[in-house]
Amino acid sequence: MARLLDSIHSPFDVKQLSLAQMQLLAEEIREELISVLSKNGGHLGPNLGVVEVTLAMHYVFETPRDQFVFDVSHQAYVHKLLTGRREQFHSIRTPGGLNGFMLRTESPHDCYGAGHAGTALSAALGMAVARDRNGGNEHVVALAGDAAFTCGITYEALNNIAHHTRRMIVVLAADDCGAER
Repeated sequence: MARLLDSIHSPFDVKQLSLAQMQLLAEEIREELISVLSKNGGHLGPNLGVVEVTLAMHYVFETPRDQFVFDVSHQAYVHKLLTGRREQFHSIRTPGGLNGFMLRTESPHDCYGAGHAGTALSAALGMAVARDRNGGNEHVVALAGDAAFTCGITYEALNNIAHHTRRMIVVLAADDCGAER
């Protein structure tokens, strides 16, 4: 029987799914993560923790127009599976394969590449300010686990968001979403 995951070629395909299909897709994504990462290594926990929130973000927003900044970009494997890289996913973290982090040169859906906790809000703030100054209206969404809120750069961004941009979305994923402690 064909997997639902095999029919996902872009975030547009996610938007066509029913809630029941989304739940099935989440299960299939977890199976794919476990299967591939048990061979290649990688960041399993952070990605298992963000399956539903990543699906929801792709259901609501429209990348690459809207920009997602993952606080630790090694939690973006689900994002990679949903943005046209499913067929190459088996190559993640191998020579010549997909990168283990978000990589702007890998996909137009990757707007920012970083790998450490605490950078998402600051980076997203910069993107939102640039959007506002250029007259854009796309969404800038930062996904941050609670570990990000132990970093000074996150507090600096929080102190500046209301004063420097008209709109920025912060998704706080409790239980850390695998962010480095």
